Amino acid sequence: MKKNLTLLLLLTCFIVSAQKKKNGSIYIDHPAIQVIENLFEAMNANDSEKLGELIADNYKGIVGDQMNKDAKPQTKDQFIQYVNNLHTNSKYFSVKNTKSSYPDAVEYKDENFSGVTWIYSWEYWTAVGGTTGIDYSQPRHSQYVINKDNKISYARYYFNQVPYTETGKSQREISDGKIYSHHSNINTVRRFIKAFEHDDDENIFIDFDENATADGLFNDWGNDPLSLDDLKEGFKSFKGNYKINSMDNVWIKFFDVDSGSDYVQSWWRVSVERKNDKKEIVFPVMFNHRFNDDGKIIGHWESWNEAKLN
Repeated sequence: MKKNLTLLLLLTCFIVSAQKKKNGSIYIDHPAIQVIENLFEAMNANDSEKLGELIADNYKGIVGDQMNKDAKPQTKDQFIQYVNNLHTNSKYFSVKNTKSSYPDAVEYKDENFSGVTWIYSWEYWTAVGGTTGIDYSQPRHSQYVINKDNKISYARYYFNQVPYTETGKSQREISDGKIYSHHSNINTVRRFIKAFEHDDDENIFIDFDENATADGLFNDWGNDPLSLDDLKEGFKSFKGNYKINSMDNVWIKFFDVDSGSDYVQSWWRVSVERKNDKKEIVFPVMFNHRFNDDGKIIGHWESWNEAKLN
């Protein structure tokens, strides 16, 4: 059995090895790579004359992940104009190799690619919309074909198109729900705040879902939110050090959001007395509260300056 198993493994290795077929070579140093470096320099400088020298007259540019089967390739003139538009309509434009990466030059044996060199490039493009402020900065993968004249005759780009889709929307006004000055969810938040103010432990969290979470500026970015029990413990600890004099509402609205979670946002003028020295401290607090369909609070978010209490 052991002998048969050994023969089977040898046969498998032979079969796998026999399936390999080399179809070209990959280079880390190659004259065609310098063409792409020159392209980046010309794009960053918005040098139309230099771009004209680097781009072949029969250039075709393709967005690799677009779904329009009838889309026509970008021409040389369109590419040069595109670069000019990047500098005119956006700010801070630049293109460079991503960190810890480098382009590969590939020469295929396949006769369909004879006489050309493919460059596989991992890039980082930086740009911010001049009128919208939308950040287009992102990593991209580009595939270039360098012809025998050391000109770019073909390019295929893969990138996140969501920011560009957002640009079209940002050119007009689009509503995203309704804002209410009076709503049952607003009443719920007011009841919660006033129960906290008046030490009504029985009713502070009566309108919270048992799986509610809490978060805020007190938490480090990327940390998990607190549980309801954590929030209760935090409130208890706060009350142990401070006596609440008043919590006066300054502003409160309910946002019925079409594209996301509904929430009540409220601002409060909070006056407390520090128990160890009887000092009165006044500071603003902002809350965001999210609700489920049953009107229960499922998300508690708070923002206030802890330094005010020192």
